[in-house]
Amino acid sequence: MAKRPRMPFPRPLSGLIQESLHGLGLAERLREAEIWRVWPDVVGETVAARAQPLRIINGTLTVAVSSAPWIQELRFMTGMIKDKLNNNLGGEVVSEILLKAGKVQKTDNYTDTDPPQKKPLTAEQLAWIDEQASAITDPEAREAFADLMKASLEHSRL
Repeated sequence: MAKRPRMPFPRPLSGLIQESLHGLGLAERLREAEIWRVWPDVVGETVAARAQPLRIINGTLTVAVSSAPWIQELRFMTGMIKDKLNNNLGGEVVSEILLKAGKVQKTDNYTDTDPPQKKPLTAEQLAWIDEQASAITDPEAREAFADLMKASLEHSRL
């Protein structure tokens, strides 16, 4: 009976996942998906409110722009935008930017100056929180859990 080869030392899970993604061709797609996350940082809030990426196919990024004057303005900036995107993405992800007229989704600009309104909790809700927290033996953990539950219910939309 043949002896099996000795197993190598355990490898980090992150390395295995990265190898799998690379082998499946998903690593490049993940880098492309980062475009939507970095877009407002690259172009700035003003441009991001009027132009948004729609799709990327074979390195060609299609961007929806709210109006013809903005398309004209952005045509002069496509080279700079492409370079900044590729810099942020760590490689040549975008080879060309195609601008087209389209509907631009309004983004919710949440500011820290306008905190969400808290709902007052009912006596039933407070009793329920106390009941749920009573199963926790550690007093510090019980208090933290109760505070978290209260905050969650105060900010819920239901």
